[in-house]
Amino acid sequence: MPPRKKKRSTRRKFKGVNVTQALLGYAGVSIWTEGLMGVSPIGFFTETTAGSSFKITGRELLDSAMGGSGGVFKGSADKAGIADNAFAVVAMNARKNAPDMLMKSVGLGVASSVGLRLTRKPRAQINKFARSLGLGDMIRF
Repeated sequence: MPPRKKKRSTRRKFKGVNVTQALLGYAGVSIWTEGLMGVSPIGFFTETTAGSSFKITGRELLDSAMGGSGGVFKGSADKAGIADNAFAVVAMNARKNAPDMLMKSVGLGVASSVGLRLTRKPRAQINKFARSLGLGDMIRF
């Protein structure tokens, strides 16, 4: 009878945080939130009011969705000729900043692919060092 096949060990999937991909993701989100909302991604969640009719925070969007004024100042909104609603400000920002956001997004994609190729060896060394410290299961670069 032939010998039994040895069972291969299954390759474990990495379940930690890829720092490089997290930074690239934040950069992409930053492009779109600054173009549409006028604030940074962190400021979108942490600021209570942006203080300008063209900067919208998460609280203002939620207020506008619930039927409130959305934190948009009526005087400045009327001067700009837009509705007194946070979603109208987002739509106006989208029309105004669309070409810029698209060019930045394409540029980020090209730069990230080139940058990842150029930094492959240094990132491998950093990952090797992280594994030697016992952090290989938690983070990756």
